[in-house]
Amino acid sequence: MTYEWLDDATVRRLLEDLQRADAGDFEHLPIANAPVLANYKPVLGNVFALSGTVTGHPRLRDGKEIVTSQLFYLNPEVGVARTMNRWYRLSTGVMRIGHGDGVH
Repeated sequence: MTYEWLDDATVRRLLEDLQRADAGDFEHLPIANAPVLANYKPVLGNVFALSGTVTGHPRLRDGKEIVTSQLFYLNPEVGVARTMNRWYRLSTGVMRIGHGDGVH
């Protein structure tokens, strides 16, 4: 998988979202209608991303196993993740840390 720099508007939107998330301002982020990523786990290729089963994605069928675009923000406590392209609401994570220790 290769990544290309996206248009300025996408990068500006990402930066604004990250600034709001860092400030804890989740109410003003487009999360309510974001796709849900279930059974998610981190994956490492050229960049960090998440894999899981998606529902409610504007271009992908419900139940499809996906690998997201590059991961920039992950907050399992709030239940959200921000990738290069969009927000995801997180459900039933399979986060693996270390040797088999899990955080759900």
